[in-house]
Parts: sequence; C-alpha cells; structure tokens
Amino acid sequence: MAPKRLLQGIALSIFLLFFSLSTALAQNKTITGKVTDSKDSAPLVGATIQVKGSRSGTTTGTSGDFTITVPASAKILAVSAVGYENQDVPIDSDNLSVLLVASTSNLDEVVVVGYGTARKKDLTGAVTKVSAKEFNTGVVSNPLQQIQGKVAGLVIVQPGGDPNADLTVRLRGATSLTGQPPLVVIDGIALDDFNQAINTLNPTDVESYDILRDASAAAIYGSRGANGVIIITTKKGKSGRTQVDYAGSIGISNISRKLDMLSADDWRKAIPNEWRDYLALDLANNPNPDSLAQANLTALDKGVNVDWVDEITRPAVFTSHSIAIGGGTGNFNYRASVGYVDQQGVVVNSGKKMTTARFTANQKGLDNRLNVQYNLNASTTKRDFLPDQRNTSQGVTDGGSAVFNLAYNYLPVYPVKNANGSYFQIIDQDLENPLARLKDVYSKRQDNFYQGSVKVDYEFFSGFKLGTFGAMSRYNDVFDYFEPKIPEKNNSPAAVKANANKAIFNGDIHANYRKEFGAHSINVTGVYEYNKFVNDGFVAGARGYIVPELLNNNLGANSDIRSNDIGSYKGEVKLVSFLGRVEYNFDDRFLVTANFRRDGSSKFGANHRWGDFPSISAAWTMSNEGFMKDIPWLNFLKLRASYGLTGNQDNIGSYAYQLLYGTQGLYYDNGNLLQSYGVSQENNPDLKWEVRKSMNFGIDFTLLNNRLSGTLDVFSDKTQDMLFTYDLPQPPFLTNRVTANAATATNKGVELSLNGTIIRNNNFSWNALFNVGTLRNRITNLNGNFKGTELVISRRLYGYADGRGLSNAYISVLQPGYTAGAFWLWEFAGLDATGKQLFNDYDENGKVVGTTRDPKDDDRVFIDPTPKFTWGFTNNFTYKDFDLSFAIRGVQGQKVFSNTILNLATITRLAGNNILKEGLTNGITEQPQPSTYWLKNASYMRMDNATLGYNFKMNSKVVQYLRVFFAANNLFVVTPYKGIDPEIKVDGDRRYIDRNYYPKTRSFTFGINMSL
Repeated sequence: MAPKRLLQGIALSIFLLFFSLSTALAQNKTITGKVTDSKDSAPLVGATIQVKGSRSGTTTGTSGDFTITVPASAKILAVSAVGYENQDVPIDSDNLSVLLVASTSNLDEVVVVGYGTARKKDLTGAVTKVSAKEFNTGVVSNPLQQIQGKVAGLVIVQPGGDPNADLTVRLRGATSLTGQPPLVVIDGIALDDFNQAINTLNPTDVESYDILRDASAAAIYGSRGANGVIIITTKKGKSGRTQVDYAGSIGISNISRKLDMLSADDWRKAIPNEWRDYLALDLANNPNPDSLAQANLTALDKGVNVDWVDEITRPAVFTSHSIAIGGGTGNFNYRASVGYVDQQGVVVNSGKKMTTARFTANQKGLDNRLNVQYNLNASTTKRDFLPDQRNTSQGVTDGGSAVFNLAYNYLPVYPVKNANGSYFQIIDQDLENPLARLKDVYSKRQDNFYQGSVKVDYEFFSGFKLGTFGAMSRYNDVFDYFEPKIPEKNNSPAAVKANANKAIFNGDIHANYRKEFGAHSINVTGVYEYNKFVNDGFVAGARGYIVPELLNNNLGANSDIRSNDIGSYKGEVKLVSFLGRVEYNFDDRFLVTANFRRDGSSKFGANHRWGDFPSISAAWTMSNEGFMKDIPWLNFLKLRASYGLTGNQDNIGSYAYQLLYGTQGLYYDNGNLLQSYGVSQENNPDLKWEVRKSMNFGIDFTLLNNRLSGTLDVFSDKTQDMLFTYDLPQPPFLTNRVTANAATATNKGVELSLNGTIIRNNNFSWNALFNVGTLRNRITNLNGNFKGTELVISRRLYGYADGRGLSNAYISVLQPGYTAGAFWLWEFAGLDATGKQLFNDYDENGKVVGTTRDPKDDDRVFIDPTPKFTWGFTNNFTYKDFDLSFAIRGVQGQKVFSNTILNLATITRLAGNNILKEGLTNGITEQPQPSTYWLKNASYMRMDNATLGYNFKMNSKVVQYLRVFFAANNLFVVTPYKGIDPEIKVDGDRRYIDRNYYPKTRSFTFGINMSL
C-alpha cells in the first residue's frame, strides 16, 4: 500500500508542477521592440531593458532590437543607455518603439584622455567631448568643420571658400609668436603636421572628438600638447550581425557675397566726369581734355558688359559617398569603410577629389586577457589648385589672391574672348584676363597617405596590463605646374615638378595598474615613447618649353635652366619621452591626477635637449557630500583646479641649433661662374624648450533633474623662453640671424558651456547648447641674451599692407604690452578740401596737436584686433520622426584691416583699372595710405548650419535604418564688415589682414543614411 501511495504522491506532485508551470507561463508575455536615438532614429546598441523594480532584463542588439519575457502583471519597462536619459515605457503593446533622448549631463560618458579613458564625472582637467550626433552636417570639406562653434575656447576659422584651404585652429589662443595649432591624435596616433593629418580623414568615419583644453589634461602629451590636444576617435565595429552602413550626399555651392565693383555702365558714366581730373593728362598740349578723355575712353571700351567675378566662378557641385561593413563575435569585431568625396570649387578649375579606405579590427584571446587592435588607413586626394597656389595654406601670394586681384581690376568693358575664339588680353600691372589664367595654367597636387598600426595589451593579473603600440605613417605629395607662353605677356613657358615625402614612426611601451580598495581607487599609467620623423623631397623646374601639350612631363626639354631651379632636402627629428600618470579617487568625492613627462628632442642643443613637464589637478565633487544631498534642484556639482607645464618645439626647424652653411650666390673666377658658400645660420647650443605654464579653475554642474548642465573655466597661461628668430650684429657674428629663446607672453580667458533640455515629451523635444569664450593675449617681453649679446627688440615689424604704391608698408608689430600682431597705424583724421588724406599729429607726450599729411612713426597708434569674445549656439528639435537642428556662431569685437578695399576703393586707378563703387564716393583723390580708416569692425553672427531630417520607421528585415536630410551651410551672416567675409586668417604675420580671399560660399545638400 505504501508504494502505491508513494506513486500517487509522485503523480500528484508532477501534476501540480506542470499546473504551476503552465499557470506561470500563462501569466508571462513576450515583448519585442526597438530602441533608437530620438534625434536621428539611429539604433542604440547595448541599451538595457528591465521590468521596473526587477533586476532581470536584456540588452539591444546591433539594430537596436530587443526581446524580453515579462510577467503578465508588468506595466512598465525601464530603458537606459549610456549618454541618454533613462525612460520608463508603458507596456501598452507587444511591440514597442522607444526613443531615448541624449542626456544633458552625460556624467557617465566615456572621455578619451590620452593613454586611457575616464568617465566625464571623474575628470579633473578641462576636457570637452563632441559626439557624432552633435556634428554639423552638409558640405564638410574638412572634418573639423563638424565641431565648428561647438567648443568654448576652440576657434576654428575657415578663411574663404577654397575646398583646398587649410583651417586656422587655435585652442585658448596662440602660445608662440607665430601661432601653432593643437596636437591632433587620431586613434591613438599623434601626428606632427596638424592640417596634413586632418586632411587624410573622411568626415563620415569620425565617431567623436575629445578636446583637452588645459595643461593637466594635455600634459600626458608633454611637449606636443603645449597648444592643446584634439583626440579624434573613428568608428569601430560592434559584436553582432554584420551591418552595412551607407552615407551619401549631393550638394551645390555658390558665392555668398561679392564686392560692389563698378559695372560696365557704372564705369562708362564715371569716366567722362572723373577721369580727366585724376589722370595725368597733358593739359598744356591738349587744351581740350574732354576730347582726349573721350578718345582714350573709346580705345578702352570694347562695348561689352562683363562681370569678371561671375566669369571665373560657377555653381560648384559636391558629392560624397561612404560605405562601411562591420560586425563581429564576442572575441572579434571589425569595421571596413571606403569613401569618396568630389568637391568642386566655386572658382573655375579648382577643387578636390578624395578617396579613403579604413580598416579596424579588435581581437581578444587567452580568456580575454589578450587584446590586439589593428588599424589600416589610406587616402588619396587630387587637388586642382589656383594658378598661384603651391600648398593648401591661404595667404597673400598663394590661395588664389592673384587671380581675384586680376578679376577685380580687369575692366568690365573688356570681352572674355576675341572674335577668333582666343582670349582677349591686356597685360599690365594688375591686369591680365583672369579666366585665361585659370584655364591656361596647370597647377595640381596629389596627396597620398598610408598608415598602419598595431596595439597589443595583456592583463598579467587583475588590474595590471602591459602593452606595446607601433604605427607607421607615410605621406607623399606630388606637385605639378605648367604655365604656357602668353604672347601678350611675353613670358617664357615654365614647368615645375616637386615631390615631398614624410615618414613617421610612433612606438611605445605602456603599463597600467588599476586597483580599488574600499572607498579608495588608484589608476597608474606609465609609458615610454619613441617618435621619429623623416622629411625629404625635391623640386625641379625650368623655362623655355616649345611643346605645351607635354606640360611638365619632360623637364629636360627646356632652353632656360638656372642654378636655383633645382633643389632637394632631407631632415630628421627624433623625440623620446618617459611619462607617468597617477589618478586617485576617494569615495567619488575627492579626485587627484598627477602627470610627469620628460621629453628629449633632437631639435635642441646638447645643453638643453631634455625638458621636464609636470602637472597636477584636483577636483571635489561637492554634490556627493552629505550636506548637499537635500538640495532638490542640484544633481551634480564639481570644483576643479589644475596647474601644469607643457613644452613647445613645433615652430622651429629640424636643425635650428646647429651652425649651418649654405649657398651665398655666384662669383667670377678665371672666366667661370662658381657657387659660393658661407655661414647661413649661427649655432646656438643653449636653444631650449619653449615652456607654457598654465593654471585653470573650473566648475561642472548639472541642475533641475539633469535638464541643465554646464562647465565654467577660468584660465591663466604664461609662455616663456619663446622660440623666435632674432637679428644679430655683424661682426662679431658670421651671420645676421639666430633662433633663440627670449620672449614671454600671457593668455588669459574665461570659457562657459551650457547644455539644456528645454522641452522633452513623447512626441517633441528641444535641446539647446551654448558656449562662449574670451581670450586676452599679451606679449610681456621680447628681449633676451645670446652668447653675451643682448637681443633687444622694443618693437618688431610684423604684418604689412601691399598693393600699388605700397612698399614695406608695415601695419602690425610685435610690441610688449600688446597682443602678437597688434595693428600699428596712423590715425585717420579726415580729408582736406582737395581730397588729400589727413592724419592725427602726436607730440612727444602722446597728445594730438593737429593734423598732418606727412605722418611719422611717432604718430602711429596701437590697436588690438582680436575679438572680445567668441560664441556658438546650437538647437536640436525632434517631432515624431522629424528632426531639425541649426547652429549659429559669432565673433564680437574683432577688427580687420581691409587691404583689398584699400587697393580698390580709389579713383586714382581709373580708367585703366576697375574700382569699387566706394571709390567714387569716399572723396579720396590720391593713393590711399594704410591708416585706421581701413581698419573695420568685423564682428559677425553666422548661421553656420541648418539640417532638416526625416527618419523612416522600418519594418523591413533588410533595411534596418533609413534617414534622409536636407542641409544648408552659411545661410547668412550679419556683420557691418563690407569686405567679402569677416572670417579671415588669424595666424602668421598677416593675421586679421584681408587681402583677396577666395570668396565664401553658401551651399545646399541632400543626403541619405542607411543601415542594412
């Protein structure tokens, strides 16, 4: 009986078990869904989905999809993702669509800080991160345009609209007298040439930018971080199904603004009334000057009406295509991409075509203790330069200034072509058919770039990793130039070919130890670095070619070659470094970071080859203190302070400390012309590092339930032992120039960034970002000592105005007490009764005692052209599946010297040259002189970018994500400045001087983003 009851009991238990399981299953339900970014509907990978109040849950896959089984009684899913606001989602359907809004605080966002990462809330230095979802879109010829106006203290200037032109980039101002850009680090590889490195990137491959703004953050890069650091992280593959991404766009650009030149009809009306009064007519021998003027007018006027700026420009088409494939497993992921950009310039025969390829992979092994990263990159850029361009910098004699000068001066009554189809030509000072020059001159360059890197890390025991990294980068630039014979010019056909090579090796051995014990945590990093840079190249040219069809492909077929037509060079720089960093965290309240780096550079003499660059920073997270917990409107508050030293060596050559010999010209000896040699550079064994000492105080805060966040930084930097070229007396020295350390300067400023979610609900959101920065730069000393000789510079002539009648017309200087490149000008005091210029006359006490037509240097005044502040304002809106964003940026208090207008707004150039309409009304009857009259207020507000997008809801098993957008760039600019554009170069020796820039463009773009 007992066995029978036992069997009955077992049967009953099994029945009850199945009953309970079936009941439980009946009470559960399966929910599917997709999590996407509310701004652009991009799928979010790795988002966490949990039943609210429960610890069980799941994460989203590569397409943002999820599946979760929940109790039938569950009402709410809690959805979260790093960098996004947490969201409670009602379970009102078996298939949910979840839109997460980017967090305004992003305190858990991971920031790249050099040889490691850190959570944003753990930072002790001034670091700003800009992610892909915040980038500017549209026609982006340079990746850094994606973050233009996004970061306080980071000034990115695009002088003109030339797609081949470099950007001017300054972070917290220029540290050296000539100005240097920040160090750029791409996927851990620090490259020495900022613009060259940036130009190898396809903008669609960039994932994020991390900007290290203060010395504490940048000190890990030592001497190379003196001007700040921009760390660029490219997109990587993610584990999961293979995903194919496509991004394509097409756009068109036009000139956004033109100078108000005389039209042909304006010119015809002006000449009879004005020409005889201002041209050197021989009135004694020609008693009827009106008849003479009319005769000359008839000879000049060809009966046409030509706008020469319109003739040399065109609507420029932009196309961009990028395709990427990525995926992987738990131990291996990869991403491969190829891209193509074709960007015409608005000026005829200018533009660039860029092809890029990039492959990244990450392999884990040995129980995840071994991690190997691979990177392979390549790019080829074919550039169509303007006739006088040799490189990508835009200055006075390059960047197309000559062709615009020709277009402005050539008369609108001249035809483009003769009746036989040849170009109409009048050759004279500032006169030549600009379209013919653009069409006839062959000026091209091809930039080739190849790079490979491997990083290997192994975790020997918990918390301790040891690794090594190696990278090889190679640049090859080939320049081709040919100018044919122009009969009216009587020139000799000229050809040039140049080849420039650069090989860079970066290697390091790095170790990291991380340990937590109780409320304490410590993170120690140590690195040995070795960097080698080798440059070499050649240039060859000649004249007298009789077969123009060969261009520059047969240099030997010349009839005129000279000694300076052939040149070659080779240089090498080595940089060896030891560095360490210690990060200490106590209870998430007190944070301390200490860095020390020792750099040795071959650029300096043996006496001072090594430099030591320490830094320390600390932070106090006040919001984690008990006495702050009951403040309902305060979510996060952290105080920061830092002090550190960084060095600079970038603005000197490879052998600046050595005694060098060079060619000194030809001499005659026994019937032969021989080359002479002599000392070309004085040796300086005491040449040493330029050092920047930086102090920073900052506040990070998040308020109102994370609806408003921001940072405020105040900094004070002092740069000493600045590297500069000084004049030497002869004798006793063998040459008159030397590179030495002498000057000092200061940079001080305030930076504020705010990020707020103004509206946020299920259908609509509005997020706004605002930043503003001020900067004050002052030279405090220019004097020094070299081998017992005082290097005394009370004032150094710097920038100059150029044009007809102007020779050595220096208008800016290096002067203690003023910013580098401060203007030094005569003060315009009006015109006399005959239209002659008057200037204020100062006495020895600096008081105005009258006016003069013959001013002296003592009558000049100093004027700071730098802005009082710069700012940026970005707004992002979403409504259901639509998104709209626009970015405005501005500069306040900037002054620009209008060199172009000075040359064109003068009636003295009539009738053989065209002029601005202003030249008929300003009353000046003589050659204009550089003065404060031409120094103009160039403050501006620019609508930089606006984008409207639509995100399709995809139910397809093939297409996972689809977005289309329409973008506009440079929609408008509000400015009192009358030149082409107020945004011009702010570096070099002609900063804030406007001289015939490539015109700014306005562009409109249609694009598509798709994931399969």
